[in-house]
Amino acid sequence: MKILYVACRWDPTIQDEYSGSDYGAYHMIKKGDCVEVYLVGPFEEEPSFFERIFSKFYRIIFKKRLIKYFPSTIRESGKHVNQAIRKYDPDVIFSKYSAPMVHAKITKPFVYMCDSTIHWTKKYWPEFSKIGFKIMGKWEEKSLRESDRIVTFSHENADIIHNHYHKDHQKIKVMPIPAYIPDFLIPPKEKITKTFGNELQLLLVGKRYHLRGVDIAIDVCDLLNKNGIPAKLRIAGMEGENLENVEFLGVYNKENLQELSAYYKCFETADLLIHPSRFHAAGIVISEAAAFGVPTITNNVGGLGTSVLHNLTGIVLPESSKPEAYTQAIIKLIHDQKRYNAYQTAARERFDNELNWEVAGQRLLKILQEVKA
Repeated sequence: MKILYVACRWDPTIQDEYSGSDYGAYHMIKKGDCVEVYLVGPFEEEPSFFERIFSKFYRIIFKKRLIKYFPSTIRESGKHVNQAIRKYDPDVIFSKYSAPMVHAKITKPFVYMCDSTIHWTKKYWPEFSKIGFKIMGKWEEKSLRESDRIVTFSHENADIIHNHYHKDHQKIKVMPIPAYIPDFLIPPKEKITKTFGNELQLLLVGKRYHLRGVDIAIDVCDLLNKNGIPAKLRIAGMEGENLENVEFLGVYNKENLQELSAYYKCFETADLLIHPSRFHAAGIVISEAAAFGVPTITNNVGGLGTSVLHNLTGIVLPESSKPEAYTQAIIKLIHDQKRYNAYQTAARERFDNELNWEVAGQRLLKILQEVKA
């Protein structure tokens, strides 16, 4: 089976690029039996002088971005995709991005993977203007309309694709977002069960302070200590000013083996992953935590209700829960060691069964084979 893998801005051969899901999908597809993968992209953005000036003034005037990609990038990437289709004559086309497919002449079965949709994102993350969202929505609609299968990481997004974009439910496949972790860094199952120590170790992983709710997590840590629960919060993925019980660990380069190992060490010492995102279509970090038997406490926004199974692999509070709600839920949990250990076991079992790219890659390959047939 010949598969044309269409990248966009990020290089799927590099693990540290963006979320890492590109890397996982690309490498697992390549591992398939009797599979040839042809990569087109990533595409460098080379905006014209007019595009740069227009974009700059638009942001100054409207305080928002217009669109995610320059029109020249859309045109050029589409041209390269069409050239690749003619050159390689693939059995199936696969992409995680709608932008390079806007001008693509999709004459082969097409599988489109997306974690969110424009219709969903604009409600929670209004980074772009209304006209910008409308333009990007048209790009996305083409990929959704012309796809033979859509793979998405949450039931919430699947419902939007069906109800808003009117895509047949039979063509939408949901799989929780998997993590790509080298086998030698994953601990044996028998080593994941732990008891709470004298100090509760909270971990937050993210790159965007407000969007990932870092302020909420800091307030939770402060409230726990005020309630007589010694707690420390460590934040991986961003720089910041350390506080009495809060430590910013900085950014890790996953292409560097030493830094990659140090990153996963954060999970080994954590009791609980706290993920109070204000919006997240799907959280790879939750799947990473599950590999180490670390339960997650989060809120039911975006696709986090799919990433975490409430009262099984962690706790899913109502959307936009306040720090007090997180604090009370954590206090109840640490006084119930049996429930906590059950969460640990279930989280690791779910990682082994569906939250890793070895398993998810087989599911993805099966979908690609189905559309080829």
